[in-house]
Amino acid sequence: MKALMLVAVFAVAPVGAAQDPLFQPKTTEKAEKKEVVYLTAWPKLEADAATVKTDIERLRKAGTPEMGEQADAALTKAGAAIVPQLLPVLGREKSLEARLRVETVLEKITGPEHTRLLAPFFADKAREVRIWALARCAGFPDAGVQAPAVEAYTKAKAALAKDPKAEGADVELYCAALCATAAGSHAALESIAQSALEQWGKKGPELRLALEAVRDEESTTFASKLAADPDRKKKVAGLNLLAGCGTKSALALVKVELDNNDNSIRIAAINALRGIVDGELPIANLPVFEAIELAKKWKARS
Repeated sequence: MKALMLVAVFAVAPVGAAQDPLFQPKTTEKAEKKEVVYLTAWPKLEADAATVKTDIERLRKAGTPEMGEQADAALTKAGAAIVPQLLPVLGREKSLEARLRVETVLEKITGPEHTRLLAPFFADKAREVRIWALARCAGFPDAGVQAPAVEAYTKAKAALAKDPKAEGADVELYCAALCATAAGSHAALESIAQSALEQWGKKGPELRLALEAVRDEESTTFASKLAADPDRKKKVAGLNLLAGCGTKSALALVKVELDNNDNSIRIAAINALRGIVDGELPIANLPVFEAIELAKKWKARS
């Protein structure tokens, strides 16, 4: 019988179709508190090992759509037991289409219960494998993977500094920062802030999910400095960060921006208050009139 650990955590399943093999974490819905049974060993393989090996090759080569679909179905049925054989394929496969097929199956057969089994892959020799494992675990916040995630972040940061043009180095740093933060570490806040500054529109949902794991005074102090910056983009980024990691100690700073004539700043302030006070997700694309009305309501609540 497998050893199990029972823990109550916030967990969500990433959604969306598979993307580039240099894995970008998927958009996530609001986390729901649920009980997760963390596995300490991969499930025993019930399927025939030789058949699984053949199906993996069929998935990779898939000369026809039907072949790929059949291999996908067979491997999905085999379940998480095949992850140790299937995940390393990402580091060997050169075909984009094949890697996407592999990712699709991996997403089907892994979940929050597997985060601690995926953590050793953070140090895999293949960057593609490291990226996928980090990104997958970032979607299921788990303090149990904090140490290896922070180590992966430190190594990814050094690797990018050494060779900024290396393929996938920037993606690996982002995924490692996301995973470390989702695991409750403050080590990667600077990288998270940079991503919020440059790509909140695209990556806001996954950044917000990770930031929820570090909603405390240390993160609030960090984000507040950015929110107080006179530069418009930095101010918006700081407010966006506070929506995910801010505490009520930041309310005074945020409420001042409800009267800002810049609608982007006003909306970011509203969303920061939604996160800090009510734990609600952001409202996107608010027209000026609606933003003004919401700002009035928030001021009335103070």
